[in-house]
Amino acid sequence: MSVIPLTVCFSLLLAGLFIGLFVHEQRRRRFTSAEHDSLLPLAEETAREADRRSAPRPHVPAAAGDADSDPIYF
Repeated sequence: MSVIPLTVCFSLLLAGLFIGLFVHEQRRRRFTSAEHDSLLPLAEETAREADRRSAPRPHVPAAAGDADSDPIYF
């Protein structure tokens, strides 16, 4: 019956690990919120899009004969 003490040992180890990680996460979340954490994957993408929008676009003149057409931006 040496399996029971081994099982109890691993159970206590996993419970202690869970409690330690839970306490660590609660201390870390003091400065953030669930909404903020859910938007973190989009933060880098949003920053790149803002840089792209603020960059000046080169002006390409209209082709000859298309004087009334809108300018083309790339």
